[in-house]
Amino acid sequence: MGLPFSSLFSGTEAEKPPSVVLVPPLLERERKGRSRFAKSSYDRLFGKPQLAMLFGDYLSGDVTGVISFSPPEDERINVTAKLAVPRPGGGTAKAGAPAGGSLTLRFQPFPDVPYTFVDVKARTRGAASAASVRGCLFDPASRLAVFAELPVAATSPSGGALPAAAAAGSGLRLGAKYTSPALSVGAVVNPAASQLQQAFVVAKARALLVGAQVSPQLQLDELLALPLDRHAWAGAARRCQQAASYAVAYQPEPGRASYGGRFTAAVELVRDRELAISFLHHMAVQRQVRNPFESSDVVGITSYLDFGFRMVSDLQGVAGSQMQLGASWQANKNVMLKAQVSLAGASVSGVFKSWWQPAFTLAGAAGVDFATGRSRFGVTAVVETWRNARYERSSAAQKMSGARITQRHVASDEDLAYASGKGLLVPLEEVDSPQVLGQKETTGDEFL
Repeated sequence: MGLPFSSLFSGTEAEKPPSVVLVPPLLERERKGRSRFAKSSYDRLFGKPQLAMLFGDYLSGDVTGVISFSPPEDERINVTAKLAVPRPGGGTAKAGAPAGGSLTLRFQPFPDVPYTFVDVKARTRGAASAASVRGCLFDPASRLAVFAELPVAATSPSGGALPAAAAAGSGLRLGAKYTSPALSVGAVVNPAASQLQQAFVVAKARALLVGAQVSPQLQLDELLALPLDRHAWAGAARRCQQAASYAVAYQPEPGRASYGGRFTAAVELVRDRELAISFLHHMAVQRQVRNPFESSDVVGITSYLDFGFRMVSDLQGVAGSQMQLGASWQANKNVMLKAQVSLAGASVSGVFKSWWQPAFTLAGAAGVDFATGRSRFGVTAVVETWRNARYERSSAAQKMSGARITQRHVASDEDLAYASGKGLLVPLEEVDSPQVLGQKETTGDEFL
């Protein structure tokens, strides 16, 4: 009993383990999304952060280092340090540009509501430096968020310290916003300068997302006097029109029969000066495993493909048009390849990530400038600790997160058909529930 050959005497065969499909975590994560309630919703939607990641992350021709630590002893604390050393012809900075970096110390009093936080950020670039304190309070019940940013120190590029009052007055920001899954509206003011810096509104109806933002730099006393002075309306309206931007995007929710993809197509008019058209398509597709180190019960693995396009036309005919194409392929939990091409140049990168604790990421990039024909090479190194890795599992579980590095689910008949080249991956209903996966969404994730 218990011996390997016991099944010979019992007349039964050992049960064969079920076939499984590997679903790796997303290698590239958007850290800035956690501060989105302290910013304009207009600037965080319409695919803008995702396109910035696709065209920029790991493709720089500079030497870049990032450290992001969250001590496991206290999940409320997070520290992030960044350092960038421009190289001649690096593409992100002019030759001879000074090195720069930043350090952010963040405190989140409620781990389940990461959008409520206080942080201290210091930045430096050459001889110029600045430091500021920022805070955001988000109440999920009322759907209201209030935030503030106060500069506390600054030096000029020549190295001299700026007066404290001048530093605070130039960058002091107070803002408030109401946000929900269908509507977000808010404003940002500079009370020291008695100035309205920004106002925005974004609304979503099914697959359609529309928004407007104005940065008029109007004095608050002008706004208060508008109801009493009809002649001031024309001037204020003209200034607002010149400083207004409008955007519309089509981003349908993935259907139940989807293979895990989603896309965003957006058009934006920027201050009557530029017309921007963008498209971003993210796909989670299953492929056969061709890795001799995997066990025989693994019949498939999910890969992630991203394609992006952005074209900016100068309506005033001064700067000309800009165009970018980008793509990335994450083959498994460790390897990703990226490429982007524009009218100015092209670049490619290879990224390797280890999922130890802490995790290490190393990327190498190579590019060429079309105007000069000059080649450029860059390196990016990232060290980070992580709480919950991000996963793509099905069309209804885009935002799930889990504790294990690679989740496994029993292969369905459709999975086995795909492994033999006969069919596509069909999402499994039983893995769509966060309770089944032991995962939990963050409060406020569904708000704009």
